[in-house]
This record gives sequence, structure tokens and C-alpha cells, in this order.
Amino acid sequence: MSWKREPLTEDELDDLLAAADEFDLTHQVTIYTLAHTGMRADELAHMTDDWMDWQKDRLRVPAVEGDWTPKTEHAARTIPVKHPGTLRRLRDYFGYHAEYGATRQTVTNRVKRVAAETDLRKKITPHVLRHTYGTLIAARGATPQYIRQTMGHADLSSANDYLQYAGTQLDAEAEELW
Repeated sequence: MSWKREPLTEDELDDLLAAADEFDLTHQVTIYTLAHTGMRADELAHMTDDWMDWQKDRLRVPAVEGDWTPKTEHAARTIPVKHPGTLRRLRDYFGYHAEYGATRQTVTNRVKRVAAETDLRKKITPHVLRHTYGTLIAARGATPQYIRQTMGHADLSSANDYLQYAGTQLDAEAEELW
């Protein structure tokens, strides 16, 4: 497993979310959604209200959306959205907008702008938030199949990377505690 950028810890994510809360709803939706769904920046950029199943609190990344298609065929997937703050912000946002309506670069810029308001030393990008989601759900007991499905990976090897990383993080935390 060789990631260019390390995922955020839960404390670091809490700091980033607190910083996002000082921004407008669009920035909040950006940070919360990326961190709690594992979506790619390009997916969020193309997200519409139609992607949400509000009755079941699920987000469906479609196989095709207009002239946009996901990165791979496996990226078309359903993602449970269970974080209450993320759901609230998505409901608020899509109560006034039919689509997220931005470019991938705009998503990246929003993440960087919020991150600049924290004391975190890590370089934070949308992909770091994707890794953060993967390691957080792995640390909470997600199976490799669940990780693969919700993150849109073709096989289980990527999911196992998240499980391995989460395990080493737990070991490091145990060492620090004891």
C-alpha cells in the first residue's frame, strides 16, 4: 500500500469539519460529503438531487449522468449516507439546488480553502478525504466487500489496504495510550 497522502485521523477530521462549519453551505457539503461517502471529486462535481434516495438515506452514483460517466464501471454504486450532519447539509443544499454544479477543480479548491483554516500540517485534498472515509469505515469494522462496494473499487485488494492501514493505526494508538 503506497498512498501519496495519508488519511486524516478522527481528530484531524473533526478539526476539518469544525473549520468547514465556519464556511457557507457549499463548502460544508463539499467537506462533509467527501469525508463521509468516499466519493471522488469528479463524482461530487456532477452530483444531482436525483442521486439521493432521501427515503433510505442513500446516494447512488449512476453509470451515466448526461455526458459524464464515472471513472470505472465499478464506480457506479450505492453509498449509504449515515452521518447525520452530512445528511442535514445535503438536504439543505438540495432543497435549493438541483445539482452540485461545479468542476473537479472547484471541489479541490473548496477543500484546500477549508483546510487552510485549520492547524493541520497534512496536505488535504479530496482524495485524502476519500482515504479518510475508507480507513474510518475499516476501523469501525466494515468488511472488505462493504468497503469495495461503497468506494467503487474493482476488487478487494484496495479494500484490504484500508483494513491493513486501519489496523496499523489502531496499533499505533494502543502504543500511545499504554
